[in-house]
Amino acid sequence: MKADTPYFVGIDIGTTSTKAMALTLEGKTLALERASTPTLSPQAGFQEQEPEALLQAVMEVLKKLARQLVAPPAAMGMSCAMHSLIAADEAGAPLTNALLWSDRRSEKQAERLKGTAEGRGFYKTCGTPIHPMSPLCKIRWMQEESSGIFQRTARFLSIKDYVLQRLCGECRADISLASATGLMDIRELNWRPEALAYAGIEEAQLPRLASPTHTLVVNTEKLPARFRGVPIALGGSDGCLANLGSLALSPEELVLTIGTSGALRATRSEPIIDEDKQIFNYRLDEEWFVCGGAINNGGITYQWLSELLGPGRLPEQAASGLPAGAGGLLFLPYLLGERAPIWDANASGAFIGVRRHHGPAHFHRAVLEGVAFSLYHIFRGMPAAARQITANGGFTHSPLWIQIVADVFGLPVATDEQEEASARGAAFVAMKAAGAIKDYRELLPLKRTEKVFEPNMENHRAYQKEFKRYLSLVALKFR
Repeated sequence: MKADTPYFVGIDIGTTSTKAMALTLEGKTLALERASTPTLSPQAGFQEQEPEALLQAVMEVLKKLARQLVAPPAAMGMSCAMHSLIAADEAGAPLTNALLWSDRRSEKQAERLKGTAEGRGFYKTCGTPIHPMSPLCKIRWMQEESSGIFQRTARFLSIKDYVLQRLCGECRADISLASATGLMDIRELNWRPEALAYAGIEEAQLPRLASPTHTLVVNTEKLPARFRGVPIALGGSDGCLANLGSLALSPEELVLTIGTSGALRATRSEPIIDEDKQIFNYRLDEEWFVCGGAINNGGITYQWLSELLGPGRLPEQAASGLPAGAGGLLFLPYLLGERAPIWDANASGAFIGVRRHHGPAHFHRAVLEGVAFSLYHIFRGMPAAARQITANGGFTHSPLWIQIVADVFGLPVATDEQEEASARGAAFVAMKAAGAIKDYRELLPLKRTEKVFEPNMENHRAYQKEFKRYLSLVALKFR
């Protein structure tokens, strides 16, 4: 890289790993580094990560980048997984580990609030469905069941808030990540007094809100000199920045991600308020919402089946040779409870219609179809504006799974050529924060599609029949 080539860094703090990407204004990736972070489960339903380990992962990827780049970046931006919560004392030291989106300890509080007039009001104004994932419910749990820590807590932080505090000596809460807490009014863009009252906290216990393009300055001595003094944009949530990184800036283009979990998202100018399906409505920035639904059970279901049957027992070619519907075998993919659209943390998985002739290939295909049905279930609750799906995440390495998604939805699915969409989206925010671009639409010429999978409409019709069966079983199992 030439010393005078300006570049921007996008950092994405995910659940399993942290990524840092160096990107030019022309969209060229100069370097990409990763560092993993372990997840702790001290007891059933608890999912945590150590704040210091998360900070060190960010430090590690930036140090790796520094060894490849000869000049400081023009600016940096940050993406982070949603719904995390760290209780901190007056000095900013963590009193708890980071409670993750998958943490279920506040099930009782969420169940008690869900379906009430108060809960519906929070959903309408704050955009986050009532579920144990949300910091709203986590803080209420802490107030009721961990009162010692609750009383000592001076500030409630997200993972990103904590990391920025350590990198910059201060933090702000960007409106994108804050819109996924259940505590922020998504229209007024302020902390919602009624939600704070339910959680039992005061506004002073939360960071001040700011735009995703608001910048702080990196001043830690623990990073290489070329990163010190560099402006870092607050950025946003990983889901919203994945849409931005894919340059999916129209409601006609859905972004479908399947990694460990999964999500279906559309970028819109207005939210989708649906009290039944509780479509989430998060902010990308002051102009755009990102609306959709997230599932707990994506690639984790395939991993589970692969481990259960043993290495080499899930050949894709054999599953590809089966007709749509896996020979009558249907899978409800709720191994880890479920978020959208059934919002039942206690939901469990099931295979239905098992016959003697069903072998590993049938189970393989049924798992892929079941995950596709769960995402299609979310899609059915969204306005029918979509014309195409952009796919990203680990599942894009499986042509069979992508084709199943295309056939279930009856829409073309384009695989995103660009890697690490959330980190890329964070770099795009850095570009805007630095004044290199004025509008994200200026970046649309950078959009790259690797391949488009067209739907097989005969399979789509078969899947429509199977989906009706799927819905009837969901209704029967969880009524």
